[in-house]
Amino acid sequence: MSFSLNMEKAKPYLVGFVLGLVAAPIIAFNAGWVSTTSARTEAIKTARVETLAGICSATAGRIATASSTDLATYKGYENRAKRDELVAAAMADIQVPADLLSKVTFDCGRTLS
Repeated sequence: MSFSLNMEKAKPYLVGFVLGLVAAPIIAFNAGWVSTTSARTEAIKTARVETLAGICSATAGRIATASSTDLATYKGYENRAKRDELVAAAMADIQVPADLLSKVTFDCGRTLS
């Protein structure tokens, strides 16, 4: 068996190997099977913000219920100042990391609006 004959037999396997090396990472990243560190960090931060904003919204609902106020009175742009006061009161009871405070406050107010 000569070298050229061996290369002819191995050519489909080599082509498949090279195409697999190129296609596998492209398919894996596009399908979401692989995530980068920054994407994972951002997903964790978003999950923390959403959870803390949900807690803030629930606390704001309890505060409004305790004062016999309907949450519908806080909806709309014209009631933004009242809503901001309610969110500030709700956030006083929650321990939020400083780097997430503004985002949680914003999301909580948006949930109530």
